[in-house]
Amino acid sequence: MKPKTVMNRWNKLCEKIKKDKTRRRTPGRKEAKRHAAMCGMKSMLEVEIAAQMDEKGIKWEYEPDKFEYHMCPNWKKGCGVKTQMYNPDFKLGNNKYVEVKGKMTLDTRKKMIAVKLHNPKLKIYMVFGEANNKLSSRKKATRYWEWAEKEGFIWTNKEIKKEWAKADG
Repeated sequence: MKPKTVMNRWNKLCEKIKKDKTRRRTPGRKEAKRHAAMCGMKSMLEVEIAAQMDEKGIKWEYEPDKFEYHMCPNWKKGCGVKTQMYNPDFKLGNNKYVEVKGKMTLDTRKKMIAVKLHNPKLKIYMVFGEANNKLSSRKKATRYWEWAEKEGFIWTNKEIKKEWAKADG
């Protein structure tokens, strides 16, 4: 099923639930995963980004490539190297990828830094579900977008930029 079709179904379900006073206001995680799976994706945010790319005429592939990266299981102690695989969400072109993130855990941040370090030719763009979310509950905690800028990632909040797909960009 095409991402736009899944988004339309999802939006209709959300509207139906909002009108039903006996249920909560939004669909739950299981329902979101079920809808995303209708077009072979893992999250509704990925579906939303895919639908945007289709709308903007951007050619994309979903999770076509895997890249090796190395992480130390315990960064503080500097112990042995652990090889892992990274599978970016979307491929836009030669060595250009989009990673869609709803939640940025410490493990996710470590992984993205390691991927960038071990695959310097990859251009990874990040799309956040909420770029203003904080990385922790501390009052002055770093926000997702601040972390991305500090680590050298190009990012947006809930949208895809057409210029990311250009051959020279």
